Amino acid sequence: MGKLKLATCAFVILIFAIFKALEFDVIKRKSWLRNRSLSISLGNGNCKWTQAYPLGKDADVFGTILAGYPASGMRLTWQHAEGLTGIQVGDDYNFVPPDAYERTGIIKTQYPHLEGIWSWGDRFDQVLLLVRNPRHAFPSYHTLLSEIHYAADWDTVALYYLDIFKTKPTIANWIRWRDLLFHEELVLWSEFIDYWMSGGMQYWVDLDLERNLQWPFHLVDETERTTDVHCIYEMNCNPVTVISFDRLADPVKGPDEAAKMAKILEGKKGINVIEEEAIPCVWNKTMDQDNPYLARNDFDRTGVNDENYKFTLGQMKEMRDEVIRMKVKYASGKWVNNKNAQDLVEYFDEYIVDITDEISQMELNFVPTPAPNEEYRSDLYAWYVSIGRSGRYPREQMEALAGVWEKVKHLYDE
Repeated sequence: MGKLKLATCAFVILIFAIFKALEFDVIKRKSWLRNRSLSISLGNGNCKWTQAYPLGKDADVFGTILAGYPASGMRLTWQHAEGLTGIQVGDDYNFVPPDAYERTGIIKTQYPHLEGIWSWGDRFDQVLLLVRNPRHAFPSYHTLLSEIHYAADWDTVALYYLDIFKTKPTIANWIRWRDLLFHEELVLWSEFIDYWMSGGMQYWVDLDLERNLQWPFHLVDETERTTDVHCIYEMNCNPVTVISFDRLADPVKGPDEAAKMAKILEGKKGINVIEEEAIPCVWNKTMDQDNPYLARNDFDRTGVNDENYKFTLGQMKEMRDEVIRMKVKYASGKWVNNKNAQDLVEYFDEYIVDITDEISQMELNFVPTPAPNEEYRSDLYAWYVSIGRSGRYPREQMEALAGVWEKVKHLYDE
């Protein structure tokens, strides 16, 4: 009987140990979500980091949206926002009504890109637009996609979300994604900026629910666009400022870019911003990779060196042409005296220099690439089908939608 009791006790202890181990693992996996830090000004430009917190569900606060194309450096940007304000930044995917959530005065979104959703209704008041050089944004976006197994729905994303910023993709998968989707993503990168700068002019047709311009839908001509209803009834979508991730991450320009963000947050109801003299200190601590409070980021990934995620010479030239087009657009016409447009033009100039420098190096060490052909395109599409990212609007699904099929069937016939 004594042996049985000892065995039973040993079993209970073992089970308890397993549960504690699992609990520890869950805590460890979620710690990066909780350990978001702010800084306290200590005077004379010094600061100390402590933990950021949500404002509480009853908070009456002026809300700010941080909007950026996927992988435009949003993680670093929200860490700076938390350092400046002490407010834990929320996410468009897990935002719920204030009566069921510890309300946050700042959330990040990738809307209207298909990776984002407008989940905040009319509860926010201003937008900060974040931009990044597409040369670096595109590989970073693909890396995130590979880490969530190219999921196209939130349920699947949830399975892998806590594993992001760990592992880099294979070069083979990068080339497949790049060669199949480079042009489309370049269009979406530009349209993302245009959407917010125009105050929400909609570049997709209403029935394109994922806003990704995938067949059978198309890009709406600028002369035929209307304003997104969200931007009519729920908030003013014109950005109050534009921030460059490339500058924010730069050791020389970074503190000034963080100060730009601080200016649009200070003085807002329910938000306190750290003293101006401490902003450089906040910036330095946010950029310190030895800081134990930092969430996982690009530096934590293992695998291929980032320099190996390259584009073809033709793609680089197309990218430069598109950035030049955007620069010309925002340097002329109605944009001439617009401060945000002037900032964009400066950013685009920097992107053009960076892209041109890389093009020059590629031309000096030119390596021919195979000419595209139908067989290669078919192989790429077959891969895209295999990961579940294609055919988002199958005919049989659309036929089953009452009131929709009659409006789109002509597209399928075409």
